[in-house]
Amino acid sequence: MNEIYIRRKLEEFLSEDLGSLEVNPGPNPEYVTVRIVVQDVGIFCGGRLIKPAFDLLAQYDVHLLDMVQLLDDGTLFSSGDVLAEFRVEKEILRNGIRIVLNLLGHLSGIATNTRMKVNEVSGTNCKLLDTRKTLPGLRAFEKYAVKVGGAHNHRPGRYAGILIKKEDIKIYGGIKKAIDKASEEKSHLVEIEVEVENSEQLEEVVRDGRIRYILLDNMSIDEMKKAVHRAGCLVTLEASGIGGEDLKEVAETGVHYISLSSLILGARPIKMHMIIVEAGKRG
Repeated sequence: MNEIYIRRKLEEFLSEDLGSLEVNPGPNPEYVTVRIVVQDVGIFCGGRLIKPAFDLLAQYDVHLLDMVQLLDDGTLFSSGDVLAEFRVEKEILRNGIRIVLNLLGHLSGIATNTRMKVNEVSGTNCKLLDTRKTLPGLRAFEKYAVKVGGAHNHRPGRYAGILIKKEDIKIYGGIKKAIDKASEEKSHLVEIEVEVENSEQLEEVVRDGRIRYILLDNMSIDEMKKAVHRAGCLVTLEASGIGGEDLKEVAETGVHYISLSSLILGARPIKMHMIIVEAGKRG
């Protein structure tokens, strides 16, 4: 995420919460020292959003915010740990803290959930991927949290790659015709991935010869093992729709990737709160 994008999204979030309210510290600003304390165990994510959020409210007056302490994204925390400490003008704090806590809790929850899943497949060569199943308006932030948690990002949007799904195969009348259509529409920099549900479809895609990425959808452990034996050295294989299957067992089939919407959608927000350490200080 670049700084321009972060600023634009934070402006959107603050506008949603504040509406037409004005934030005015006045001629004699009063400062408070604040700590954000966590009530959970997990992986921290979102620290880089704190200063930009308050800076927007302060209209970039550098005297209205001073970071004292901040955990690095990706740091393991325990209940009671201080995630951040900063000195900020009180009106800036009152109007921005809820947005900051919401984002930190949500993103840290995703990073924590992702790290747990990544640990489940440790010792294998399989990597975990997120999906496009994200909350509207938060995709870049959520995918950043997935990376902080140790997994990898799938395509950021439809523009970045073509996935031929089973519905596309039905619409265009077969795998070959669907690949033909996708090949006509894509630029030379865009890859095509095909979703298959059985060994017959896998064989057809492999024999076609144009596809480097195949998604194994809702296959059993035995079916995935056979798919890896047949095509694992020829194409990149991604397992998806694994449901209640054991992640480690899926990874040990030899698939290169497992994509999981649950990295994001299954995450629980991390509980955290604000503590006022010192209040009433002027300039």
